[in-house]
Amino acid sequence: MASPGGGSLGLLLWLLLLRPRVAGTQGGSAPPPPSPAPTSPSSSGGGREGPGASVWRAEGPPVTPGPQEAAASPQVVAVTPGASGSYRAVATAKPLTTAKPLFPAGCGQRSMRIVGGLPAAERKWPWQVSLQINDRHMCGGSLIASRWVLTAAHCIFGHVEYTAKLGDIVMKSTSRMAIEIPVQDIVVHQDYNPIGLIENDIALVLLEFPVNFSSHIQPVCLPKKAFMVQTGTECWVTGWGKLDEADKSKESSEWLQEAELNIIRYEKCNTMLQTEMETTSDVVKEGTVCGYSTQGKDACQGDSGGPLVCELNATWVQVGIVSWGIGCGRKNYPGVYTEVSFYKDWVIGQLSQARSWDSAGFFPLLCLLLPLGVLVAP
Repeated sequence: MASPGGGSLGLLLWLLLLRPRVAGTQGGSAPPPPSPAPTSPSSSGGGREGPGASVWRAEGPPVTPGPQEAAASPQVVAVTPGASGSYRAVATAKPLTTAKPLFPAGCGQRSMRIVGGLPAAERKWPWQVSLQINDRHMCGGSLIASRWVLTAAHCIFGHVEYTAKLGDIVMKSTSRMAIEIPVQDIVVHQDYNPIGLIENDIALVLLEFPVNFSSHIQPVCLPKKAFMVQTGTECWVTGWGKLDEADKSKESSEWLQEAELNIIRYEKCNTMLQTEMETTSDVVKEGTVCGYSTQGKDACQGDSGGPLVCELNATWVQVGIVSWGIGCGRKNYPGVYTEVSFYKDWVIGQLSQARSWDSAGFFPLLCLLLPLGVLVAP
């Protein structure tokens, strides 16, 4: 995470400074993003409600239901291994398949510090994932089910193979509680736009095999579609990104970092950035939420794809995905995050699509149609 610095920027400098917060590659430059996928009407959006909205947290036996509302699945673009073993973007005519139910019985629980942040304690953020290429950290992610990781679309490149590291807070060593799992498939939002204003910056990563939950590895809860995190809510962002914007090295932080931020709704965030950039053009749109700290705390390069989480009713809920920012920790420049609740239909569509092709998951799929009160813990 980064430290404060920098000043106001003119509009002409914006496109040069606006950058996704993805770590550099071994060669010193990040590979180009995949070509934009064929577009189709977005399935994101929908009504909102204030704090207190339920989260997707089921209780019951090990075979647990997932989404509480049926959702039609939009067209997706999957990045899958080709004959050579490298990833390629393809339009999915057939959904991915998984062998086990997707959502765990509990989420957002833990047994027990990013720019201007502090090192995090073990087991504090057990859903944190490091997405790696050739054993090198590239982006963050969050575990949302035994085989699924949520991350940012701009973290996905079409010609490389990924590994997910879970259960550890130290980057360059592996504890006995940590595991590394190859990535089997990746689904990128079909309307992801990496050109100019970054939009629909969300992707799902399917692990090659399911993880066993432990004190060091737990899934985070996701909010309902109608949930709208309020301005001023104190939340936390975590990752192995740069500790200072001025750091020119390509190395990630050795220890997982954490930083507390205050939520800013996208309308106010857009106004703040327009003022600093001296432009009347919208730079932040619906589908995003911003995080800001007057102390200069912020996410930075290498934190991309990682979770922004808030504690609601003793449960940790992921409200955002690290997407982009102008510099790191600069005064009056909030960081921009993909708003998870806005893409609830899309996420559920992909998970339901995957499960529907698994005959073993037939009964859990039926459970998804039960009333919310039957499925969600108090």
